Amino acid sequence: MASPLTRWLAGRSPDELAAVLVRRPDALTAPAVTDLGSLAARLQRHESVAAALARLPAPAVQLVEAMQALGGPAVPRTRLAELVGRDPDDAELAATLEILAQRALVWPDGDELRMAGALWSAFTYPLGLGLPAAELSHALLPPQLHDLARLWRLPSATPDALVTALTDPDRIRAMVAAAPAEVRLLLDRVAHDGPLTEAPDDFETTRPDGSALEWAIRRGLLVWDGWRHAHLPREVGLALRGPHWRAPFAPRPPRLVLGEASAEAVDRETVAAASTAVERVAAVVEATAASPVALLKAGGVGSRELRRLARTVGCDEPEVRLWLELAYAAGLVGVAREEVLPTDAYDDWARAEPGGRLPALLRGWQRLPAVPLAASTGDGGRPPAALLRDGSGLAALDLRPALLRTLDELPAGRGSTDPDRLTDALTWQLPLLSGQRDGALAAGLWREAQLVGVVAHGVLTPLGRALLHAPDTLEEVAAALLPASVGSAVFQNDLTVVVPGLPAAALAELLDAAARRESRGGAATWRFSAASVRAALDAGHEPAPLLADLRRAAAGGHLPQALEYLVNDVGRQHGRIRVRAVGCILHADDPALVAEIASARALRPLELRILAPTVLASAQPMAKTLNALRAAGFAPIGEDGDGEVRVERPTRRRAPALRGGRVSSPVRGASAHGTSAPGRIASAPDGSVSAPGRAGRAEGGGDGSAEGGSGTGRAAAELAERLLATVAAGLPDAPDGRAFDLLTSPDVEPPALTTELVRPLVERHAAHLRANERALLVDATVGGGRVKIDYCDSSGELTTRVIEPLDVDRHLLTAWCHLRDDERMFALDRIESVTPA
Repeated sequence: MASPLTRWLAGRSPDELAAVLVRRPDALTAPAVTDLGSLAARLQRHESVAAALARLPAPAVQLVEAMQALGGPAVPRTRLAELVGRDPDDAELAATLEILAQRALVWPDGDELRMAGALWSAFTYPLGLGLPAAELSHALLPPQLHDLARLWRLPSATPDALVTALTDPDRIRAMVAAAPAEVRLLLDRVAHDGPLTEAPDDFETTRPDGSALEWAIRRGLLVWDGWRHAHLPREVGLALRGPHWRAPFAPRPPRLVLGEASAEAVDRETVAAASTAVERVAAVVEATAASPVALLKAGGVGSRELRRLARTVGCDEPEVRLWLELAYAAGLVGVAREEVLPTDAYDDWARAEPGGRLPALLRGWQRLPAVPLAASTGDGGRPPAALLRDGSGLAALDLRPALLRTLDELPAGRGSTDPDRLTDALTWQLPLLSGQRDGALAAGLWREAQLVGVVAHGVLTPLGRALLHAPDTLEEVAAALLPASVGSAVFQNDLTVVVPGLPAAALAELLDAAARRESRGGAATWRFSAASVRAALDAGHEPAPLLADLRRAAAGGHLPQALEYLVNDVGRQHGRIRVRAVGCILHADDPALVAEIASARALRPLELRILAPTVLASAQPMAKTLNALRAAGFAPIGEDGDGEVRVERPTRRRAPALRGGRVSSPVRGASAHGTSAPGRIASAPDGSVSAPGRAGRAEGGGDGSAEGGSGTGRAAAELAERLLATVAAGLPDAPDGRAFDLLTSPDVEPPALTTELVRPLVERHAAHLRANERALLVDATVGGGRVKIDYCDSSGELTTRVIEPLDVDRHLLTAWCHLRDDERMFALDRIESVTPA
């Protein structure tokens, strides 16, 4: 006998079935499904259902919660409509049910509605209601059942008889109406705020104390768990809320507060924000080149390094976190030898015009699995490390396009003026994602969108529209919006130089070599000094060519006389002292200069000795001797063993790129040539809803509710045709002749995992473990059993846990964690060791 889901899928048209496949793209992944029965099995996997649930709008989530509260395996449509206060044929109710049917989460079966089996346990307490009376009553002991049979005048002292009584709302309300006032207050509070109430430490039902809690427990209106809590049965909660209470159902999105936003003002703010983003990212990457950023032992970049970067760049720590994340997402920085360094790609990026640099940052922002500006702290109360990933950060992959779509639908010339109302609208679209961290994700994304130039004055900018609708046109749009880089500078008599705009790469390189940068932004400023000019000469520049390069860069072609004098004076002094490596030897043409150096108090640590009127010996190596001489105000140069001048160019360090163009992972100790992604998930975010995996996302990202890319659409249409063609041969039976359908029964388990399925995932994502450890993990996942693991969470804390693996999806292992006494998701690449439990 075919399952109800299989039969329902068989009744779809090719276009309708293709629409389901597009919205559940994990059905298109390998291994390919071969018939409607295998498609039904694929669609009912827990992680697939959870991913689809996470991308539902608020009214669809509300219907799922209401159906779970009513109980399965099927719910009459009239009963659901009554609970949410609508007519069965209400248009908004029908439209919301259609959203669920298009994802094979809820679908009609005659006059009833069936729901995905995984959704029957989606919420711990749906609608704030407790467990069903049938589930709670089986925990009652025979003496308790006899007392309840007497008080309720039941025909028998059995759980079924008690459940029958508790499913009669009028009978429950009559019992409560006759209760003492304090009992009514207790039950009313638990019915609306429950479904649990805490029992006193010394509470014991065998010792009547006359309390309201004891009165309610003796009559079965509350069920004590024998420890700390008393549970209000679901049926009692519904009865006490009254016949007129309705479950929430909000099919219409919140209205935004709009204001005027002229195209000119939007363009001005877009240009300012985008130019700043390009300049700040470049500053962050240059800072990592000058002083590489060290990783924490647990991976990622800690607050100390972020504060240092913020001081260098000239912005606050949350903002520099965003620029570092964008640089990483765009492949401009990577990890080598446990340090964050620029990649070779940065050199090409830095040479491009601003309009050519920005698209890489916007595409990186779009696919960034984190919200750097979301206010949050790690497990220890400190901000989490940058470049590490958690489950809530992955929500950004869906929230960003949702934010852009919301703004894209606004009338022309009007923008959102109230960020809180926009956050409400985003929460309505994706409540299970945007509601994480109490809405901080949505607020952080709103601020990020402004900083990168895709939102200005509450309006989706031309950059935002291109990113949303036509990413291939980003270069063209950015080039039209952003001004070209500036190739000339204004040199001033006070030895400062100002570039009115974003400096061209060659100009910035020249000024950085010969002057010290004092400010960034729309008018970047450098200052020349004897030390900065000496550094340029140390790097191989000659005074005359350097002045010629500066004149070519000067607006008008002339340099201030003070700068000419400075460069020439430093040039005359430069190289008068020569240092040759012995231990080392110093020599000069001027005996007076040699005598001055030999007698300098500041150079005593060098233990200088006069070997000849123009020759000194230093006890320190060449590098230390050169540094000491320069610190004392001299301008030496180094020589090699043949007397040739040594040019001291800065070391150019770069992080290697990975295969496929990706940079190495920011996890301490990871191979620079590995293949691990930057994403890290320590555990599922806490909450009453099962944490979504990434199973519902089509390759390349995008919203689960969208029609998908052209490639996904074609693949879905072709598969739909093939699957419906198999119906002519008859629908497949469920395994063992049962109606194998998680989508109709919450008690049926998904197909057992096989070694062939699990081993490749463990081998790929836990390759750092020893072979015997990987084998232990595979055996426990496939055959069931406990293992002990050492696990490193997102804050870097290492814990030892005993777990019982339940499922594995890509790099995520779902398991029962005995440390937390709850189901948790573990990233395979964060498991440090595996031993028998």
